Amino acid sequence: MDVLFISKHGSIYRYFQYLKRNLSLRSTVCDFTPKFYFKLQAPPLSVDEIRAGTEFHLQRKKAKYNFPEWLWRGLAFYYEAKFKFYYRQFSGLIDNYKPRCITLWNGHRLPEQAIKVLAIKLNIPVVHFENGLLPDTTTFDICGVNNANSLPRDAQFYREYKNKSTLIGRDLVTRKFHRSKKSHAKNKDFYAALPEKYIFVPFQVKFDSQVLLNSKYIKSMTDLYQWIEFAEQSSDQPLKFVIKEHPSDPHKYTELYNKNPNIIFSNRDTKELIEKADAVITVNSSVGLEAILLHKRVIVLGEACYGIEGLCRPVKAASELSETVNQLPLWELDVDLIENFLAYLQCEYCVPTSWRNPDKKHIDSLQKRFESL
Repeated sequence: MDVLFISKHGSIYRYFQYLKRNLSLRSTVCDFTPKFYFKLQAPPLSVDEIRAGTEFHLQRKKAKYNFPEWLWRGLAFYYEAKFKFYYRQFSGLIDNYKPRCITLWNGHRLPEQAIKVLAIKLNIPVVHFENGLLPDTTTFDICGVNNANSLPRDAQFYREYKNKSTLIGRDLVTRKFHRSKKSHAKNKDFYAALPEKYIFVPFQVKFDSQVLLNSKYIKSMTDLYQWIEFAEQSSDQPLKFVIKEHPSDPHKYTELYNKNPNIIFSNRDTKELIEKADAVITVNSSVGLEAILLHKRVIVLGEACYGIEGLCRPVKAASELSETVNQLPLWELDVDLIENFLAYLQCEYCVPTSWRNPDKKHIDSLQKRFESL
């Protein structure tokens, strides 16, 4: 078999089925419960591999829930047992199909972690799919997603890139509000007039893998707020900040709404908030890349695939953030570097068209990428 697609049931599972039908590959689609496959004699697992495979799942639960420590210890034991069970299940599945390649969405879920450990031991490449880095694109990467992806991190690489694209879409993807936040988000206070000059700060989902895995210094949006407030209070010039809570995050930061009059919350359209801002500060949100797309100055506080000096300003401390925002008037954008980076994304890295609306260009691009493996 060429490709084994694995996903939980839902929109991604249906998308993988679409690929199975339309790609000229020998493939099949399985869910996370391959019921009739279980292999006792799977490749051996170390204690470290089990703990590493369950660490993100446990961190994500801790970001969502406030349980006593004794319960977390019990859950850790349960997740480790679950990881070993998935590992043996998928060992039997892979032994049966003998795929030349395994395809996952994102790759951070507990069963996906088990699959990836197994694939490494069996020397089977794993393709990671995700939402595309540019609007109306899809990610296909054998290294991983977000900061783990295969994009070069050297600014000089992009300065020397010659294949200029003539058309890069600048329409941003509109994110829907979480069902528990729809009425809350319509509050007229979130649509007040914007300050004449401000810095835009997009919050990220409370339990976002980007924050849990790729942010060394900021582990929550409350931490991010504290950094912003420090920059505002230590600035030698008046500063205004506009924060937008992530529409998909069910958590409401009501305790921060009126804490500082120079830091306001808004639910206006993200593109408007970016375009009218003097700069954008992000941990490592996709909004940071959208701001680069719209030629805005971007300050990155975490680890991001676009966190390259010249494209943005990577910052590692609150004091450094304060210094950087004070020097915004002196910051000149390297537009040529930005456009070369975006051209590389469009021409080389991104799969054309979103996985939600795949077309012939999408299928042709994926066919070539799978064949290259």
